[in-house]
Order: sequence, then structure tokens, then C-alpha cells
Amino acid sequence: MAKEEQRPDLALDKSSEQGFCKFFATLEQKDNTIRLFERSNGDYYSVHGPDATYVANVVYKTPSVLKKLGGNLPSCTMSRVVAENFMRDALLNYQLRVEIYASQVRDGSWSIAKTASPGNLQEVDEMLFRNSEVATVPLVMAVMAKGEQVGVAFVDPAQRSIGVCEFIDNDVYSNLESLVIQLNVKECLIEQPGATQSLESRKVAGVLDRCGVVITSIQKNKFSVSNIEQDLGRLVDSKAPIASLPEFDLKRSMGALAVIISYLNLLTDESNYASYTIGTHNLAQYMKLDASAVQALNLMPSPQDGASKTMSLYGLLNRCKTSQGKRLLKQWLKQPLLSVTEIEDRLGLVEQFFENIECRETLRSV
Repeated sequence: MAKEEQRPDLALDKSSEQGFCKFFATLEQKDNTIRLFERSNGDYYSVHGPDATYVANVVYKTPSVLKKLGGNLPSCTMSRVVAENFMRDALLNYQLRVEIYASQVRDGSWSIAKTASPGNLQEVDEMLFRNSEVATVPLVMAVMAKGEQVGVAFVDPAQRSIGVCEFIDNDVYSNLESLVIQLNVKECLIEQPGATQSLESRKVAGVLDRCGVVITSIQKNKFSVSNIEQDLGRLVDSKAPIASLPEFDLKRSMGALAVIISYLNLLTDESNYASYTIGTHNLAQYMKLDASAVQALNLMPSPQDGASKTMSLYGLLNRCKTSQGKRLLKQWLKQPLLSVTEIEDRLGLVEQFFENIECRETLRSV
């Protein structure tokens, strides 16, 4: 809980206050989106309207921090440190989107300077993890579903890896649900529904919502493979021609991948060129878990667990020293092996670390 005395004072003259209230009234309401307004060149931030009420309840735990601008606009401030901690929690734990507004020096008008969503943290990455390691790597997926034919693509910007997968699914998309669980997807891009939303798109959205995944609708024409060969040629480190790769034959996945490349703006950063790997995800190599099973087994902590770290299986097992280790433990819990040989190999490693105390302590001290 942030301390009230840490809050900066939002001191505006009457003209600035009236001008801001007038501007804020023109903003369209967005579900699951928090708007932060940068003050004093980022020294602190303000939130307004329903967002201010949310921050007062979640961050400060009291409505007494609210101030009324213009007589009726609830407002609240946060120091830079408090705001960054709040954004990290909102994006990674509460599956909210964030928009950061900055004012223009020349005329005092406001415009969006940065945006972030649970699967796309690139614009705020430095703000969120300036003083902490990344314990959870956001992964964004895109889906093209036509009846029982499903094509997906996913990108991990931190590992600079691309994955694709195509499979036949049933009428409740249980395979898609298992894949979302296996990969710990934070955000999924789907085709923007038309005037009459199809039954299959409603089912896909229902699966994603059940798994706690943020859904982003993208125009259907963005799922185009017209430039995917050229785009992958820039991103993927491959000596072989892109068109000769087995992944390239998965046309639905390629359409989904084209949307992700555009959404993450991967081609605007030249450091991404020839730095990505691409591979096919084998859905059948892991046990199928759905959202109900993950919840019933209490595998992962939930935001409601608060400070208690042992309310889930992950919380009990997590004694990892590094962020990479924490991510691997989460991956193993959500991807139970099916191969007896691989299971025995993993158990053999566990046995070695359990019995060889010196080796275990040496590795932890490195």
C-alpha cells in the first residue's frame, strides 16, 4: 500500500484546471484501460475519473486521496515510483491496458505518448523493469480459426523467438485452450468481428476470456500473408530461404504471425533483424490442461492471494534464485510431460540435485 504522504500535489491554476477537465470530457471511455497523465516531465502522474477511484481503492486503499477537479472530476496523483509499480501490477497481474498521456509544450494539448498491454510492454519496458528483473515474460498470440481448422502464431520478444502451430480442434476449441495454458499467453489478437459475430469467433473469445487472456480485435485484412516472406526474411536468422522452411507452409499461422509482427512493430527496430528463431510448437507433447483444471489444482498464484506466497503449487515450489528459473518453473507446471523417457530424465536431474548438496549449493551461489 502506498503512503498518502508520498503523493505529489496536483496544483493547477483555474484556467489549466478548466482546460484539462474540458479535454478529459472528450475522451472515449475504454474498458479495462487505465489512463495516466504525465506531470512535471514524468516526476509524477495523475489519474482521473473512474481510473482515479480505482487507484484510490487499489493503491491507497482509501477514497480520501481523491480530489475533485472542476468541482466533479475525481482525481488522484502518484509519484513516479508508485506509478511504475502500479503499472507493472496492472499489466502483469490484473490484465489491464495502459495509456500514458503527455502534454505538448507549445500549446499545452494532451496526446498519447506510450501505450502498453499485457502482451506488449515494449514502450514501457524500461519504466517497468528499471529496478527489478522480469519474472514474467509477456507472450502475445494471434489466432486464425475457420471452423475446425486453427492456426496460431506467438512471439516472445525477450527470447526473440517465434512459434507457430496448426491443428484440428473440436467445437469447443479445447486444443486452443490447452495451448493458451501451456504457453502462458497474456494477450491474443483475433479477427475483428463483423456486423454479426460468428458463433466460432464467440467460442474463441469465450476460451480466451476463461483463460484470463486480454483480447485485442484486429481488422481482418491485417491477417494477410502478402508480405510475410519478406518480413520473416528480415527477422529470422536463417541461411535457408524463408519459403523453404516447414513453418512457412502453415498459411493460417503465417497470417496470424503477420498481425503480430505489425502489432509489436518488430520491423521498426533494426536490432531485431536476423535475431529471431522460428519453430513449430507440438501441442501433443504435453498433457492437456484447461483453465478449470489449472484453477482446481491451484497451480498458479492469483491476484487475490495478496502477500501470501504459498497459496499455490508454484508458490510452494518456488525457491528459484533467478527470473529465468522462475519462468522455467512456471513453464514446467503448465506443460506436464507425457513422454516416459523425458519424465525419467527430469526426475534423474531432480535426484542428482537432491542428493548432491555440494553441487546444488555451488550452482545457487554462482
